[in-house]
Amino acid sequence: MTIKASDLLKYDITPFLFGVLYSRIMPKPTDDSNPKHFYVYTAFRTSKAVLKTAFSLSKYASRLVQQYNSLSGYPNWEIHKSSDNAIDLRLYIQNDLNIDAAQFYNLVYKKLRSSTWLNTATINEDKKYFLRGYMESRGSVDTSLKLFAQDYFYNNRFELKRVQLLTDDIGLPISYANFNPRNMQPQFVSGENKRNAQFRINLFYYAKEIGFINEYKALIFEKAYKPRARIARDGIIYFQISVPNLNSHVAFIKYINFFTNNIYDKVLTPEKVGILRKQIGFNTSQELGQPYRNKSIVDLFDELSEDKCALCGTSQTFKKKANGRQSFEIHHMIPFHNGQEFDNIANFVKLCPTCHRSLKRGSASKDDQIRSIITILGRHPEVFEYTSSALGIEELPKLAEEIWSLLG
Repeated sequence: MTIKASDLLKYDITPFLFGVLYSRIMPKPTDDSNPKHFYVYTAFRTSKAVLKTAFSLSKYASRLVQQYNSLSGYPNWEIHKSSDNAIDLRLYIQNDLNIDAAQFYNLVYKKLRSSTWLNTATINEDKKYFLRGYMESRGSVDTSLKLFAQDYFYNNRFELKRVQLLTDDIGLPISYANFNPRNMQPQFVSGENKRNAQFRINLFYYAKEIGFINEYKALIFEKAYKPRARIARDGIIYFQISVPNLNSHVAFIKYINFFTNNIYDKVLTPEKVGILRKQIGFNTSQELGQPYRNKSIVDLFDELSEDKCALCGTSQTFKKKANGRQSFEIHHMIPFHNGQEFDNIANFVKLCPTCHRSLKRGSASKDDQIRSIITILGRHPEVFEYTSSALGIEELPKLAEEIWSLLG
């Protein structure tokens, strides 16, 4: 039994089903450019965190179908595959509009934008159901990185940036959002390991504030982290657990934009991606109290950002012998010696050597250096946003003076 695409778009769609649709729409394999059916799905496998004797996936499949039917408002979910090792549920949609998957996604997005529950200032229960549909249909619990992760698929630039709806409209705190462009890794370019990009949410935030609808994924979290308490309310499973205080929130939006503008749909050579990461982070082997210079993220910013001074605006300095490019230096707006958390792509600007020297402590007068800082922040609102948030200062002159006081 299937739903017609025209009927789905005509009538109300539950926030949960909107989340599932927004997560990924698949065309049913066909020889035609416009498939006869689309489908959405939830699929997951067993986890090492849960013994097979403690939870039967094959028995859980039927309960999960009923739950998805109830949350979607349509009794059309069916078991595609189920075993003791994996579950795959699908909801098929008849393509009576004779359109392709990208066109159908655009129509779903247009209908979503008109939803009244989306236009609220806080994360209401409808928005939480949207996030549950979006994340739990395909997301997996990454116990090593403490993230709720899902492969991030997109067919065009518009779909690539769709995660910004989660932060801009749904209200997901940006500090708990994470984008991992694994298709920028050298192994992806070489063909050795072509893994998809990932969108990820801090797992502890999700478990405490959003809550799981999937009993098995909730159990994985419980076994891995042994939270203080489990709370089941209205079919949602929450956990009492401390949520980390993260402050690198601007990096997410800047990184999505950086990826979209500089990397998406570009030919990436091994030379360009040699520094790229599985996850941009810090060296865990460093000694306590000794900040580690995360050279990979600095080199990434240098390699792919525009060769132009953020202060004087010049694009002409002198050529580097190594690669023939104009020579520019990476400057931390909040100086790195104030803490390794400032080794963050959202805190970087590119300066010519002369301007970079002028921002060293004592190289120019205080007034001149503050004016230079104001100029940079005024021309780069994303850097202003990061530094303002990190230092808790909203007024540009006061922010510039505080940054000046931190210069090395």
